Amino acid sequence: MQSRVLAILVAVVLALVATAALVVYVNGADRRAISDQKPVLVWVAAKPITAGTSGLTASNTEAIKRVAVPKKNIVPGAVLSLNQIQNLRAAVDIMPGEQLLLKRWVGAADVAGRGLLQIPEGYQAVAIGMDLTRQVAGFVTPGDTVSLLLTMQRRGSDRSEFLLQNIRVLAVGATALANSAAQGGGGRVTQGKGQVAAVTLAVPQEKVESVVFAAEHGSIYMTLLASPDAKPVPSGGGVTADNVVGAQ
Repeated sequence: MQSRVLAILVAVVLALVATAALVVYVNGADRRAISDQKPVLVWVAAKPITAGTSGLTASNTEAIKRVAVPKKNIVPGAVLSLNQIQNLRAAVDIMPGEQLLLKRWVGAADVAGRGLLQIPEGYQAVAIGMDLTRQVAGFVTPGDTVSLLLTMQRRGSDRSEFLLQNIRVLAVGATALANSAAQGGGGRVTQGKGQVAAVTLAVPQEKVESVVFAAEHGSIYMTLLASPDAKPVPSGGGVTADNVVGAQ
C-alpha cells in the first residue's frame, strides 16, 4: 500500500515539474515573440528624395518621417536618429517607403559625381547595361581596365571588332571607385545568371556618341585587361563569318 502511495506521489511531483517547465518555456517564447514585435521608430522616405538632398532639408520639407517598425523588420544600418544624417546628403535617389540607410548618406564633397565617380579630364561617364557573361563572368570591378568588342552589321554582314580599348571602369552597379570611406572603395556586384547590371565607364568625350550608338544597336562584350599599361590590340578590320576561322 505504501509503495502504491509513494508511486502516486512521485507521479504527481513529476507532472507538476513538467507543467512548470512547460509554463516557463511558453512564457519565454511569448517574451521572445513580443521582443521581435516590439516597435522601433526608424526614419523612412515619405516622398522621393533626389541624390544631393541633405538630411536636414529632407526633414524640413517633410520628405522623411519616423515610422514604428517591428524590431525584426528593421533593415541593418537603418537611420534611427535624424542627427545621424542631418549634415549628410543622399548619395542616390531614394524612393518613398524606403527605410533610410546610413551607408546611402555621404558628405557634401561626395555628392553628384564629384566624389562618387572620379571622372578624368576630357572623359565622360557612360553606363552600359550588361549581363553577367558579357562582364567577364562578373569579375569586372571598379578601377579595372577593360576593352569593348562590338558586334553589329557592317558592310552587309555581321562583324566583330574592337570599339574601344584600355578604358577605365568607374563603377559596377551601384558600387563606385571612390575616395570616400562611405563607398567602401570598389567591390564586386553579386549577380545571378542573366541578370543585367550597369557598368559605368570613363569614355573619351569624342567617343561617347559611338559607345551609345553601339549599345543601342549592337552587341557589346567586355574584356578584362591584365594592367592599365596593356598594349592595344592592332586593328585587323574585324572578324566576320568569312574569316573567323582564318579563311582567305
